[in-house]
Amino acid sequence: MYRHFFTALWLFLLLCATNSLAFAVSPPTPPDFAPAAALVRAKVESGEVPGAVLLIEHQGRVAVRQAFGNAALRPQPRALSPNSIFDLASLTKPVATSTAIMMLLESGKIELDAPVARYLPASGQPDKAGITIRHLLTHTSGLAAGGAYSGKTRTVPQIVAEIAATTLKSPPGESFLYSDFSFLILGAVVEAVAGRPLDQFCRERIFEPLGMKDTFFRRVGAPLEPQILARVAATTSRDDTPENRALVHDPTARALGGVAGNAGLFSTADDLARFGRMILNGGELDGRRLLKPETVRMWLAPQSPALRGERTLGWDMASPYSVRGALSAQSFGHTGFTGTSMWIDPASKTFIILLTNAVHAQPSASVVALRRAVSNAVAASLATPLAVQTGLDVLVGENFKRLEGRKIGVVCNHTAIDRQGRHLVDLLAANPKINIVALFSPEHGIRGEVDAIVSDSKDPKTGLKIFSLYDYRLPKAQRYRPTPAMLAGIDTLVFDIQDIGARYYTYISTLGYLLEEAKRSNIRVMVLDRPNPLGGNLVEGPILDAKLESFAGYHTMPITHGMTTGELARLFNAERKIGAEVEVVRLSGWKRDLLFDATGLPWINPSPNMRSVRQAWLYAGVGFLETLPLSVGRGTDTPFEIIGAPWLDGVAIAADLNARGLPGVTFVPTRFKPSSSVYSGLDSGGVQIFLWDRATSRPSEMGIHLLDAIRRRHPDRLPREVLMRSADRIGNEAIISMFERGAAPEAIIASWQTDVAEWKKRRAPFLLYP
Repeated sequence: MYRHFFTALWLFLLLCATNSLAFAVSPPTPPDFAPAAALVRAKVESGEVPGAVLLIEHQGRVAVRQAFGNAALRPQPRALSPNSIFDLASLTKPVATSTAIMMLLESGKIELDAPVARYLPASGQPDKAGITIRHLLTHTSGLAAGGAYSGKTRTVPQIVAEIAATTLKSPPGESFLYSDFSFLILGAVVEAVAGRPLDQFCRERIFEPLGMKDTFFRRVGAPLEPQILARVAATTSRDDTPENRALVHDPTARALGGVAGNAGLFSTADDLARFGRMILNGGELDGRRLLKPETVRMWLAPQSPALRGERTLGWDMASPYSVRGALSAQSFGHTGFTGTSMWIDPASKTFIILLTNAVHAQPSASVVALRRAVSNAVAASLATPLAVQTGLDVLVGENFKRLEGRKIGVVCNHTAIDRQGRHLVDLLAANPKINIVALFSPEHGIRGEVDAIVSDSKDPKTGLKIFSLYDYRLPKAQRYRPTPAMLAGIDTLVFDIQDIGARYYTYISTLGYLLEEAKRSNIRVMVLDRPNPLGGNLVEGPILDAKLESFAGYHTMPITHGMTTGELARLFNAERKIGAEVEVVRLSGWKRDLLFDATGLPWINPSPNMRSVRQAWLYAGVGFLETLPLSVGRGTDTPFEIIGAPWLDGVAIAADLNARGLPGVTFVPTRFKPSSSVYSGLDSGGVQIFLWDRATSRPSEMGIHLLDAIRRRHPDRLPREVLMRSADRIGNEAIISMFERGAAPEAIIASWQTDVAEWKKRRAPFLLYP
């Protein structure tokens, strides 16, 4: 016993003596990616895959670089090494072809929305005249998946002519169909515009500058140095003989002599890692710049959200072929039929390179499940302690002690959930020390499923009465406010609703009215804070005139105000001299420069048509146009990403807007037919907005340019009396008058800058976060 006592005492004294060390903040422990490597090892040891190389890099450090199994099985086993060379198959598309296209785009030699026939006249059959470079990069050209070229020989002009003669599967831009034909055409575009073969361009302009010394196209029959040939993993199910080794697997690429836009590239994990570093570094590696940062951002931005698979300009994100798994929504990558894949996660600065020779085991072998399992394992290893906690998460951590003994009214909707997906009302109802008197529902209902009138009802789980705060059948003074009868028996109102950061999004008006009525009834208000999805630094757009205040504009502030709900409650209470007793349960871990997708919080659609952070961002620039005779995409799969009308010339307006070079966005002409709302069932012309850089985009300014372009193309459609319908959304009648006088958008935007600067000063005393 004494021995244990003195041992404990010695340890205590040692800790005290090393106090500064014992309590120093340790650097974060690097993620352990061993579980991902174990998955690959198990797949190889099971015999399902002959061999594999796994390379995982995290924040500039190679965390895993391992080879498992064999480079070949027949006629005798040949061991794989980490520097083995693999046939990348369709990984050729992003690594070679789309990179080359982006370089030509950056240099001004091609245009993203130009018809392909401008560069390849032979491809311009009448039904294909509308196919653009963007359509090819995003697999939305309507071209077939591919053709039967096994055992055949073709030149590039021959295959272009044959593709041009095929029948489109759908009109360009209307649907997603993964297509080798699209990238074969892109490869031909590179050759036509650059004036040299695709393999030469890629070698000179991409691989050599990046130091990718083991990356190449191998033309059929071309000799390879013995030391290179010895490192090539088997590329087909044939025996690993000298004549079969390094023979491109893809039959179409083989028909073209080994060099094609869709396949044909050989590389190593180490070389692909250099390529991945270049992307994460914004287009630069070891002091050599391949692409400008803004070009990289455009390259990696979602380009096909209207279609059933989200892709970038050459990369996959969330299509049916995606192997993202649980990695972040910003992540992107690509796969190859031979068993190769690369997936890059900018959010965590991590990439996964998995190269296998699966087709050597059997011609149709698939490693899709393995790829996804590895992505999930890496995501699990990257998981960190909670970085951002909402006000509700903070209350949960306190076991709701602040609310004990209170008679509570809860103002919330379906976004009032904690990190585990539990709803505020359910959590409160399960706590025996909490007394809920009534529930209050804002626009869209307590479950967020209503896009019209919200009626009083009863909560099916708790049996509590739900009072509507959005019923425009009532007299105006009663539509959006709780009445004294509704508030009877309540001493504390708890408000928890996710805002989106735009002045005319009505949940913050509900908050303002609630503060006013709470003061009249001597009721305390507790606001459970949530992040502004647009961050806390985006402040722009015209200030609302006080005479135009309404439910769609509660207070004199810009369109994007840059404040959280809790901060707005403090500002409303002071600036409007309400004088309510307000407590904000602050966010933990949030900073003003954090956009929503950097918080780690789940995105819950705040309203039926607000389905993504991207749409929330665009809403600030498109929302003030929806009181005009325009569809803003309600009744489509992409609300607020499309704007149009049956009379609107989308082709001309998209060209006009793109010529203006607005930061962070591009515009594509489209046709659509809303299933509900404005112009329901009517075929409409329009433009689709592609948001590719939130760092530079200014949504309110974009909206002014949109309105200007539409008025200049269709001046008779939006006279002053029509424009006045949007006055309370835009913010003041002076801007309407400037449009009427034909003022330039730049002058209109300049007109609000002084007011915005003043707003920043006004809001400063009420900000809660750095």
